[in-house]
Amino acid sequence: MLRMKGKVVTYGEIWFDEEAPASPAVDILVYRQRHAPAPGIQCKPFLSIVNDISGTEESVMGSIAKDCRYQIRRAGKDGLSFEFIDAPAGRVDEFREFYDGFAKVKSIAPANPLWLDAACRSGQLVLSTASCKGSVLVWHAYLVVGNTCWLEHSASYFRGGNGEFTHLVGRANRWLSWQDILAFRARGGVTRYDWGGLWQDESTPDRAGINAYKKAFGGRVEHRWEHTVPVTPLGRMYLPLRGAWQRWRSPPVHATATATA
Repeated sequence: MLRMKGKVVTYGEIWFDEEAPASPAVDILVYRQRHAPAPGIQCKPFLSIVNDISGTEESVMGSIAKDCRYQIRRAGKDGLSFEFIDAPAGRVDEFREFYDGFAKVKSIAPANPLWLDAACRSGQLVLSTASCKGSVLVWHAYLVVGNTCWLEHSASYFRGGNGEFTHLVGRANRWLSWQDILAFRARGGVTRYDWGGLWQDESTPDRAGINAYKKAFGGRVEHRWEHTVPVTPLGRMYLPLRGAWQRWRSPPVHATATATA
């Protein structure tokens, strides 16, 4: 369980089909990516896509779309370097600086430092980079839960580049995903690569592009569920107030999944 101390309450995140501790010592439990809805509880549907990476390297690569395989192979000639950081305590701030700059350009939310710190403390956070000539082009951030690695964040450097540079970064992102898959296979224990969500509503070019990118790796679409429950009196009092505040600040997003940036 990931434990995060907020300004008012303490949250605990339970991932996939993990069981909550008997005494979680939190005010609110957030159940993420459950494979079935909890009975009697309002659950939010979620759509994601998963690659089975337990087969041979050839079979895993063979499931990837032809053009995507070409981009990965071409990136191998771009002079890229790969870093797989499975002890990231000293690199989280570096990742956040890069990701938050990317998020500002893309007009999306910055990384949650409480979540990153909690994942790092629990030993479940893995970071990776693709660099060219000493400059980082892409960062990925994963949460590892059991046999699954979940892509929580992906950030690419597109600022100030020309067309060819943009193509290089795109290739680097695909190449990094493939290098990550190989690294998780070599690390052992991880057999499922989860892309961190799909948009059901593809009405914008960005959403359609994100989905197309992930689907090109040949994974299987999965339907999941998420829900939140209070544990303490403080949690029961706080949840409705938080919900009202969030509705006041912004209208609801009509999508069953939040795609990874």
